[in-house]
Amino acid sequence: MKKWKVVIGTLFVILVSIVAFVGVYQKENGVWRNLVADYQYGMDVEGARELRYAVDDKEEEKYVYVDEQGNIQGEVWKEGSSVTQEEEENPENAEDTTDTENVEEVPYAKETRKIKVNPDDKLTKENFEQAKKMIQKRLKQEELDEYNLRIDDVTGKLVIESENDDETVHLVEQLASKPGKFQIIDYQNGLVLMDNLDIKNASVVYSNQSTYNTYLQIEFNKEGAQKLKDISNKYVEIKEETEGEEQEQTEENAEENSEEEKETEKKMVSIVFDDDTMMTTYFGEEMSSGLLQIAVGQERTKYEDFLEDYQSAKTLANMINSGVLPVTYELETDNFVKSEWIASKQNLEITFFVILVVVPAIFYIVKFKKNGVLAAILNMGYIAVLSLIFKYTNVEMTINAVFASILMIVVNMAFIKMIVKHLETQKIGQAYAEVSKKFYLASIPLVVTALVFTFTQNYAINSVGMVVFWAMILNVLYNVALTRTVLDRED
Repeated sequence: MKKWKVVIGTLFVILVSIVAFVGVYQKENGVWRNLVADYQYGMDVEGARELRYAVDDKEEEKYVYVDEQGNIQGEVWKEGSSVTQEEEENPENAEDTTDTENVEEVPYAKETRKIKVNPDDKLTKENFEQAKKMIQKRLKQEELDEYNLRIDDVTGKLVIESENDDETVHLVEQLASKPGKFQIIDYQNGLVLMDNLDIKNASVVYSNQSTYNTYLQIEFNKEGAQKLKDISNKYVEIKEETEGEEQEQTEENAEENSEEEKETEKKMVSIVFDDDTMMTTYFGEEMSSGLLQIAVGQERTKYEDFLEDYQSAKTLANMINSGVLPVTYELETDNFVKSEWIASKQNLEITFFVILVVVPAIFYIVKFKKNGVLAAILNMGYIAVLSLIFKYTNVEMTINAVFASILMIVVNMAFIKMIVKHLETQKIGQAYAEVSKKFYLASIPLVVTALVFTFTQNYAINSVGMVVFWAMILNVLYNVALTRTVLDRED
């Protein structure tokens, strides 16, 4: 029975090693594809996307409202006092149906100005540094796994290195190039009614009944809450009543035709984020709570679609809460920077295999003969199982994590060596008990350190903690289930 345990354990190790080191392949459309997952590599191992941003130097001529101090109060983008049903459904066609006779008088002068995206007086070292801090805050709030950010405080040029993932890169582009400007604008004339200065906090809320609905919730400060209340009483559906003409009718429909016919107009506002209109609407009731909810996306029946809307709303809230960037950037270049590790990946993998599998195997066999052969097989099995764990968990292999993996493999080698050495004079039960007691008591500081590292915010340290955590868990389970079983044999 003990010999069969040795055979089965050995076959298991060989099978797992083939899966981990060689793979399992399936032919799809004439191409062989490995079904075993690959490692998730960190930027320092796989390479990074390097996004370079320059200060936006565009200039545009605009027709704007200007107060007595010369401050711009909005862009003159439409004249007219009301919005028809057709305009409500198709706001982009509203400019073709203006009503200049009924337009509400705006207490500001109108001027044509050449406006720079970044005025010269904003291009200062202080503003560059402030923009860097705000973008860092945005990146941190999005909980990105890994990124590097640096800025030239003379030219304002910004460089962000992120993971080579299209979704991540798209998110980074938004966080770096979107100023984060929120506005509520009079739809009829373009006058800015509210902006970021009126906001206390932005968050995400959702409802989940028959469908998922996601909302960006804006909480206004005291002054903003009063403005919202006033706006909600002004920008509403306006009903104009006219008497219906009297006509001969039957007794059944006399009451219906004598009622007042009502024509409606709507005074509307546009909710705009960084010059993109999120929605155009009017208010159906007084907004006295100081809260405004803006629908993001659509009604969703699938949870995966809802998560996309939720992430979009979360990003919007993040940018609003971080404040309006003092400097606006535009993407200049987007390049993939290959790491030296990837360039020599195959040679390094062969080197590691020789150092961690072949060399220990020779040592075990020369020193411990038959038990040494089994020790070599067990060592290879541990490495194979550990590699599969790393591939199918959330461990990202940074350079620090790779060296931590090598260290933990060496630690397991030492554990197996100690047991095999004790087998020269003891039975497996006694040998395993003595070695385990000493080994795991000595490992307590290592385990505690791993747990601390796992919950740190620093990504390089966190990856080391995850590697040590999984390696120690495997060390306990693998050795009690397999090492003890395989080495428990009859000579």
